[in-house]
Amino acid sequence: MLELIIVVGLLGTILAVVVVSGTSAGDRRKFQYAVDNFETMLRMARAEAANQAVKIRISFDAETGLPKLEWEPQPLTNPQQFEAYTNCSWRSRIPTDRITVVKCRTIGPDGRAVDTAPTSVGDDSDEQEIETITFNQDGSSDSVLIEIESTDLERKLRAAIKLDGENSLITSKILYRPSEDDPDPDDPFVDEDDEDAEDAE
Repeated sequence: MLELIIVVGLLGTILAVVVVSGTSAGDRRKFQYAVDNFETMLRMARAEAANQAVKIRISFDAETGLPKLEWEPQPLTNPQQFEAYTNCSWRSRIPTDRITVVKCRTIGPDGRAVDTAPTSVGDDSDEQEIETITFNQDGSSDSVLIEIESTDLERKLRAAIKLDGENSLITSKILYRPSEDDPDPDDPFVDEDDEDAEDAE
Protein backbone atom coordinates (compact mmCIF):
# COMPACT_ATOMS: atom_id res chain seq x y z
CA MET A 1 0.00 0.00 0.00
CA LEU A 2 2.82 2.37 0.89
CA GLU A 3 4.60 1.58 -2.37
CA LEU A 4 1.40 2.27 -4.32
CA ILE A 5 0.98 5.64 -2.62
CA ILE A 6 4.60 6.55 -3.46
CA VAL A 7 4.15 5.53 -7.10
CA VAL A 8 0.91 7.52 -7.43
CA GLY A 9 2.62 10.55 -5.87
CA LEU A 10 5.56 10.32 -8.27
CA LEU A 11 3.25 9.98 -11.26
CA GLY A 12 1.30 13.03 -10.13
CA THR A 13 4.48 15.08 -9.81
CA ILE A 14 5.72 14.02 -13.24
CA LEU A 15 2.35 14.82 -14.81
CA ALA A 16 2.32 18.26 -13.21
CA VAL A 17 5.83 19.03 -14.55
CA VAL A 18 4.85 17.89 -18.05
CA VAL A 19 1.71 20.04 -18.05
CA VAL A 20 3.59 23.14 -16.83
CA SER A 21 6.38 22.60 -19.36
CA GLY A 22 3.87 22.15 -22.16
CA THR A 23 2.02 25.30 -21.17
CA SER A 24 5.26 27.33 -21.04
CA ALA A 25 6.35 26.05 -24.45
CA GLY A 26 2.95 26.87 -25.90
CA ASP A 27 3.08 30.38 -24.47
CA ARG A 28 6.53 30.92 -25.96
CA ARG A 29 5.35 29.77 -29.39
CA LYS A 30 2.32 32.07 -29.30
CA PHE A 31 4.43 35.01 -28.19
CA GLN A 32 7.11 34.31 -30.81
CA TYR A 33 4.38 34.32 -33.46
CA ALA A 34 3.15 37.71 -32.21
CA VAL A 35 6.71 39.10 -32.28
CA ASP A 36 7.22 37.77 -35.83
CA ASN A 37 3.95 39.41 -36.85
CA PHE A 38 5.13 42.72 -35.39
CA GLU A 39 8.36 42.48 -37.39
CA THR A 40 6.36 41.79 -40.55
CA MET A 41 4.29 44.92 -39.88
CA LEU A 42 7.49 47.00 -39.70
CA ARG A 43 8.71 45.58 -43.01
CA MET A 44 5.37 46.18 -44.69
CA ALA A 45 5.20 49.77 -43.42
CA ARG A 46 8.66 50.45 -44.82
CA ALA A 47 7.73 48.94 -48.20
CA GLU A 48 4.44 50.85 -48.28
CA ALA A 49 6.18 54.18 -47.69
CA ALA A 50 8.69 53.51 -50.47
CA ASN A 51 6.18 52.10 -52.98
CA GLN A 52 3.55 54.81 -52.45
CA ALA A 53 6.09 57.65 -51.98
CA VAL A 54 4.43 58.80 -48.75
CA LYS A 55 5.42 59.01 -45.12
CA ILE A 56 4.01 56.19 -43.03
CA ARG A 57 3.99 56.38 -39.25
CA ILE A 58 3.33 53.78 -36.56
CA SER A 59 2.05 55.20 -33.29
CA PHE A 60 0.81 53.34 -30.22
CA ASP A 61 -2.51 53.51 -28.40
CA ALA A 62 -2.07 55.11 -24.98
CA GLU A 63 -4.30 52.53 -23.22
CA THR A 64 -3.60 49.25 -25.01
CA GLY A 65 -0.09 49.84 -26.36
CA LEU A 66 -1.20 48.39 -29.70
CA PRO A 67 0.18 49.88 -32.94
CA LYS A 68 -1.80 52.25 -35.15
CA LEU A 69 -0.98 52.90 -38.80
CA GLU A 70 -0.98 56.53 -40.02
CA TRP A 71 0.19 58.51 -43.04
CA GLU A 72 0.96 62.08 -44.09
CA PRO A 73 -1.63 62.90 -46.80
CA GLN A 74 -0.56 66.52 -47.53
CA PRO A 75 3.19 66.90 -46.95
CA LEU A 76 3.41 70.28 -48.71
CA THR A 77 0.43 72.12 -47.23
CA ASN A 78 0.17 70.28 -43.89
CA PRO A 79 3.54 68.73 -43.08
CA GLN A 80 3.80 66.42 -40.07
CA GLN A 81 -0.01 66.09 -39.95
CA PHE A 82 -0.80 62.38 -39.87
CA GLU A 83 -4.14 60.60 -40.31
CA ALA A 84 -5.28 57.00 -40.01
CA TYR A 85 -4.06 55.00 -43.00
CA THR A 86 -6.69 52.53 -44.16
CA ASN A 87 -5.81 52.15 -47.84
CA CYS A 88 -3.47 49.18 -47.62
CA SER A 89 -3.87 45.46 -48.27
CA TRP A 90 -1.87 44.26 -45.26
CA ARG A 91 -3.87 45.64 -42.34
CA SER A 92 -4.30 42.08 -41.11
CA ARG A 93 -0.58 42.15 -40.25
CA ILE A 94 -1.11 44.88 -37.66
CA PRO A 95 -1.28 43.21 -34.21
CA THR A 96 -4.63 43.60 -32.46
CA ASP A 97 -4.11 41.36 -29.40
CA ARG A 98 -1.65 39.22 -27.40
CA ILE A 99 0.92 42.02 -27.07
CA THR A 100 1.37 45.52 -25.76
CA VAL A 101 4.23 47.88 -26.54
CA VAL A 102 5.65 49.11 -23.24
CA LYS A 103 8.58 51.08 -24.66
CA CYS A 104 9.63 52.55 -27.98
CA ARG A 105 12.56 54.92 -28.06
CA THR A 106 14.78 56.44 -30.74
CA ILE A 107 18.29 55.03 -30.41
CA GLY A 108 20.16 56.74 -33.22
CA PRO A 109 19.62 60.00 -35.08
CA ASP A 110 19.82 60.06 -38.88
CA GLY A 111 23.27 59.15 -40.11
CA ARG A 112 24.37 57.48 -36.88
CA ALA A 113 24.86 53.74 -36.69
CA VAL A 114 22.45 51.97 -34.33
CA ASP A 115 25.21 49.86 -32.75
CA THR A 116 26.86 53.00 -31.38
CA ALA A 117 23.69 54.26 -29.71
CA PRO A 118 22.93 53.55 -26.04
CA THR A 119 20.12 51.18 -25.08
CA SER A 120 18.38 50.35 -21.81
CA VAL A 121 15.74 47.73 -22.53
CA GLY A 122 14.35 46.27 -19.32
CA ASP A 123 14.99 49.30 -17.14
CA ASP A 124 11.53 49.70 -15.60
CA SER A 125 12.61 52.84 -13.77
CA ASP A 126 12.59 54.74 -17.04
CA GLU A 127 9.20 56.41 -17.50
CA GLN A 128 10.04 57.69 -20.98
CA GLU A 129 7.11 58.29 -23.31
CA ILE A 130 6.50 55.76 -26.08
CA GLU A 131 7.72 57.34 -29.31
CA THR A 132 6.34 56.93 -32.83
CA ILE A 133 8.15 55.30 -35.78
CA THR A 134 8.26 57.17 -39.10
CA PHE A 135 9.04 55.48 -42.44
CA ASN A 136 10.19 57.81 -45.21
CA GLN A 137 9.61 57.74 -48.96
CA ASP A 138 13.23 56.74 -49.65
CA GLY A 139 12.93 53.55 -47.59
CA SER A 140 14.70 54.88 -44.51
CA SER A 141 13.09 55.15 -41.08
CA ASP A 142 13.67 56.09 -37.47
CA SER A 143 16.06 53.83 -35.60
CA VAL A 144 14.23 52.57 -32.55
CA LEU A 145 14.36 50.03 -29.77
CA ILE A 146 10.94 48.53 -28.97
CA GLU A 147 10.00 46.48 -25.93
CA ILE A 148 6.94 44.23 -26.23
CA GLU A 149 5.08 42.37 -23.49
CA SER A 150 2.53 39.55 -23.72
CA THR A 151 -1.00 40.28 -22.48
CA ASP A 152 -3.17 37.15 -22.62
CA LEU A 153 -0.80 34.33 -21.73
CA GLU A 154 -0.52 32.47 -18.43
CA ARG A 155 3.12 33.51 -18.23
CA LYS A 156 4.18 37.11 -18.94
CA LEU A 157 6.89 37.30 -21.60
CA ARG A 158 8.88 40.17 -23.07
CA ALA A 159 10.78 40.75 -26.30
CA ALA A 160 13.05 43.47 -27.65
CA ILE A 161 12.98 44.52 -31.30
CA LYS A 162 15.69 46.75 -32.72
CA LEU A 163 14.96 48.58 -35.98
CA ASP A 164 18.04 50.00 -37.70
CA GLY A 165 16.50 52.65 -39.93
CA GLU A 166 19.79 53.52 -41.59
CA ASN A 167 20.56 50.00 -42.79
CA SER A 168 16.97 48.64 -42.88
CA LEU A 169 17.72 45.81 -40.47
CA ILE A 170 15.38 44.32 -37.87
CA THR A 171 16.64 42.20 -34.99
CA SER A 172 14.53 40.67 -32.22
CA LYS A 173 15.22 38.73 -29.05
CA ILE A 174 12.98 37.18 -26.42
CA LEU A 175 13.96 38.59 -23.02
CA TYR A 176 14.45 36.27 -20.07
CA ARG A 177 15.58 36.92 -16.52
CA PRO A 178 19.25 38.02 -16.82
CA SER A 179 21.85 35.61 -15.44
CA GLU A 180 24.85 36.49 -13.29
CA ASP A 181 27.11 35.87 -16.28
CA ASP A 182 25.23 38.38 -18.45
CA PRO A 183 27.74 41.18 -19.20
CA ASP A 184 25.02 43.77 -19.74
CA PRO A 185 21.46 42.69 -18.85
CA ASP A 186 20.08 46.09 -19.91
CA ASP A 187 21.17 45.55 -23.52
CA PRO A 188 19.80 42.27 -24.97
CA PHE A 189 21.81 42.73 -28.17
CA VAL A 190 25.25 43.25 -26.61
CA ASP A 191 26.71 39.92 -27.81
CA GLU A 192 24.72 39.64 -31.00
CA ASP A 193 26.48 38.53 -34.21
CA ASP A 194 25.80 40.21 -37.52
CA GLU A 195 24.40 36.93 -38.89
CA ASP A 196 21.46 37.19 -36.48
CA ALA A 197 20.27 40.41 -38.11
CA GLU A 198 17.48 40.10 -40.63
CA ASP A 199 17.08 42.30 -43.68
CA ALA A 200 13.87 44.32 -43.41
CA GLU A 201 13.18 43.97 -47.09
